[in-house]
Amino acid sequence: MSNYKKHLTLVLCNRGVILVVVLVVITILSLSVLAYSRFMFSERRGVSQSLRQRQVRLLAESGVEYVRYFLMNDEATITEYGGIYNNEGEFCGHIITDGSIAMTGLNAGLTIETKFANDPMNIGRFSVIVPKLSGDGYFLGDDFRYGLEDESSKLNLRWVVQLDAANPGMGRDILSQLPGITEEIADAILDWCDEDSEPREYGAEDEYYAALDPPYYTRNEIPDSIDELLLVKGITAKLLYGIDWNRNGILDEGEPDESTMNEFEVNSGVLTLGLVSLLTLDSRESNRSSNGEAKININQEDIEDLRTQLESRLSDQKWVDYIISLREQSTAGTNNSSNSNNTGSNSAAATTNRTNSATNTNTNSSSSGTIKSLLDLIQPSTNTAQQSPSNNTANAAVPKITSPFSNDPDEMAKYLPELYDNLTVSETPPIGRININHAPRPVLEVFLNQKNLVESSNSISELPDIIDGIISSREPENNTMLENDKAYPFWIYTSGIVKNFELMKQFEPYFCTQGAVFRANVIGRFDERSPVVRLEVWFDASEAGKPAKVIRIRELTELGPGFKVESLGLNEYAQ
Repeated sequence: MSNYKKHLTLVLCNRGVILVVVLVVITILSLSVLAYSRFMFSERRGVSQSLRQRQVRLLAESGVEYVRYFLMNDEATITEYGGIYNNEGEFCGHIITDGSIAMTGLNAGLTIETKFANDPMNIGRFSVIVPKLSGDGYFLGDDFRYGLEDESSKLNLRWVVQLDAANPGMGRDILSQLPGITEEIADAILDWCDEDSEPREYGAEDEYYAALDPPYYTRNEIPDSIDELLLVKGITAKLLYGIDWNRNGILDEGEPDESTMNEFEVNSGVLTLGLVSLLTLDSRESNRSSNGEAKININQEDIEDLRTQLESRLSDQKWVDYIISLREQSTAGTNNSSNSNNTGSNSAAATTNRTNSATNTNTNSSSSGTIKSLLDLIQPSTNTAQQSPSNNTANAAVPKITSPFSNDPDEMAKYLPELYDNLTVSETPPIGRININHAPRPVLEVFLNQKNLVESSNSISELPDIIDGIISSREPENNTMLENDKAYPFWIYTSGIVKNFELMKQFEPYFCTQGAVFRANVIGRFDERSPVVRLEVWFDASEAGKPAKVIRIRELTELGPGFKVESLGLNEYAQ
């Protein structure tokens, strides 16, 4: 009996061991399955997040394409849609996916049942945002708008280099007037951009940069972007980017620290957003009228063809006759042999007109028969025909031509819009002129404080009042420029801000009221549980009737979302 009990006990013990082993195996298998499930779940979440990230990028890229085609429209159509300056309806939370199609999960890409059509996870948007100027003309970093930033409101570094090449020292004078730029930094910037390897008085070339750790060399040409100026002697990240660390154009909580505030005088707004808010490489204008037609170059070679074009566009035959007579008189005053040798050079000559004006040359019609400014047409009488020195009739009297364009400011305000909208003095779109309707105060001060710009000491004393007058007369919330009295730069004369007409003619080669290259932050995201993609994009809309070209795109996503969800057209409780 005792042996039976021992045998039974042994059997039971063996079975108990087996049971324990089975339980342990089951537990291990369960944990393995759980770990595998969690791993696969994580993989699925990773794939889903990757898909979500790609979808958000496509939302931002959709915004880029939307802006490209929006800018393709003529001015009247753009105005009808709300304009490009501050247009919340078109550029804030513009919906791309309305929630009717699943964007995640097993049903991604499929139409959702109606009851789920408003699922915020499937509603994708983009927004287009830029910094907003304060009323006194500074980027204070305290506000933004939905729209595009005109690059013509900034100082074009490419143009400054061209001016300095024609007039050594002028580039330093201009750049050193920008806040934070000393003569040393100005010369270093010019040395970086010019073609030679000779350092300027305060500049730096390869000898300086090769001694750095790590060493590098000067570009000796125009940089690819303003960001490249970080490599230039004396340029720091704080000077270039200001105190806006995440590059969203507004000062968020934690921006800046106390030491930075003292360095950049945040309260004045001079360098809140750094030099990138004041400098550009890309400003240019379009030689197209408000309805998209090519402007008529009044300096074109074929005068008879010019007459035909003018008669088809201008409302007054007297205007046509005067312009043609002016061209004929001008051309007749040149040497015939010189005319034949220089046929077809009018465009090239006109291209240099602005540079010549900037170097303080006479803005009246040149001896080659070209008209350098539309304001040259506004004279009670004119004698633009001049004889070439080689012409045997150089001293012959040339009859004067009576201008039909009154120099009365009220009359000018009536007829000049038609002239400026339809005519140009060059086939080449102007580069580098400043948009006086949108330029910040520091940029206006750079130009209007240029002593080379004005010939009279009496005029120099007027410049501070002119700057204040321009800024106080702006209409920053006005989305259209072609349907108000500030559509063209002569408004500062017809409105009485500039009182001397000859001074206005000296200003005119420098100023415009709308460029054709724009910059903006384009942000894409879904309404809920969404990453954010933020792109800084430059658009060139100088070719009318064609989608704007994307000059460059800079990725800003790694700097964070940049904007609160309610700023992007979402509910404030969105995640």
